[in-house]
Amino acid sequence: MFALVLTALSASAVAFTPAAQPGSASPLRIASNRGALRLLTVASSSTVSSRTGASETAFDVLSEVNVLSAATGQPLPLTQAWKAKKGKKTVVAFLTHFADFNAWEYAQKLRHYLPAIDDAGAEVIAVGLGTVAAAKEFASLTNFPLQRLYVDETGRAYEELGFSKGFQPPVKVNPYLKLLPMLAGIGSPGTIQAVLRGYVGDRDADASWVESTLQLVEKRRFDVLGTQGARPFEVATVRLQNMREIVTRWDDLSPPNKELITWQGGTLIFDGKEVVYQYNDRGILTYTPVDEVLREVGAKP
Repeated sequence: MFALVLTALSASAVAFTPAAQPGSASPLRIASNRGALRLLTVASSSTVSSRTGASETAFDVLSEVNVLSAATGQPLPLTQAWKAKKGKKTVVAFLTHFADFNAWEYAQKLRHYLPAIDDAGAEVIAVGLGTVAAAKEFASLTNFPLQRLYVDETGRAYEELGFSKGFQPPVKVNPYLKLLPMLAGIGSPGTIQAVLRGYVGDRDADASWVESTLQLVEKRRFDVLGTQGARPFEVATVRLQNMREIVTRWDDLSPPNKELITWQGGTLIFDGKEVVYQYNDRGILTYTPVDEVLREVGAKP
């Protein structure tokens, strides 16, 4: 019962938190947090420091990581999920686990903008933490294309890329307890600002994705609060909708290894085998800014 209460509490709190902020920018069009990274933020080399001290490209490292196809359940090296061709950009979105609000909202945005990304000649695939069964249900609930979705059961790709493991990963306590300080912005920079922005709105944000996602109320109901950008409570209502779906399906969607519930994701954009953009999620609701992804692949929203 205690774990169930903590689950509901953390889900409710996150559900009312808003859109992500860009990570701290580093040179050469790579956005990254400044945490412990094994993926170096240098686009010209795109290298990962291996455990042996040798230097490998991110593509090489991911070619040694097996994932499961959400559509078939079959294993494959992650880099075989797309065709690496110089001059063609591929967005590889590393979602959090399938019961996490970051994953839901990021996937909902990507799904909305997929036609624009496809028109720009780019490709999108997503990887999530958990099981194939959870991925199938996630795809059904978010309308994210199942054929573009892959599963990392153990989080190996996330570990290889140095993505954040959340608040105090070395501390061996119930992972639900680690979510609580993260909701307060501890070990999750930018969360509080994101929460406030979700309630007050953002006139400069493109909220067109809300209309294709929101089912609780008609989007025009928010017109009384303005007609430009993300209106107050508009995105928060999407999160309330997501919360209702997630809380009732937590056991089915969350990963068997509960240590993964605090792990964050990120995004790599490849041009051929070279990383030309990287974003490492900093914490709750600080997932990859989709407007940056659209600009990088030359898509028009």
